[in-house]
Amino acid sequence: MRADEKDMLLTSKQIEVLRMKKKGMTQAEIARQLKTTRGNICIIESTALKNVEKARNTLKFFKAMEAPVWITVAPGTDLYDVPPLVYKEADRKKIKIALDSAMIVVKLKTEAQDRIQHRVTVGEIDVSVDEQGNVNIR
Repeated sequence: MRADEKDMLLTSKQIEVLRMKKKGMTQAEIARQLKTTRGNICIIESTALKNVEKARNTLKFFKAMEAPVWITVAPGTDLYDVPPLVYKEADRKKIKIALDSAMIVVKLKTEAQDRIQHRVTVGEIDVSVDEQGNVNIR
């Protein structure tokens, strides 16, 4: 294990497998080269990708937590009522939002689709705005 790998969420074997996949190798080719089974490579790759996704989600949450604007949209809220709430909070913090209302709604539908049914939220959705006016959905 290299020194820079000890502070990572991935094992050295996971890193090695992901690098080989990035080079275009198949799981079978990787397994032959590493003298293991394709099934083992499949598990290593799958676990690595899950860890990468968890890391991305953690960073996204941390970034949102530090944002000066943070709104929790309650279940039962009409999607078209969300942009005015976001703009109001951003205005209070003197932040100009980089998106128009329609794009905020599209972003909500895209990034929180599991918590939206038709035009209404069915689960809590956190919306944050950073100092540059970038809107993030969690």
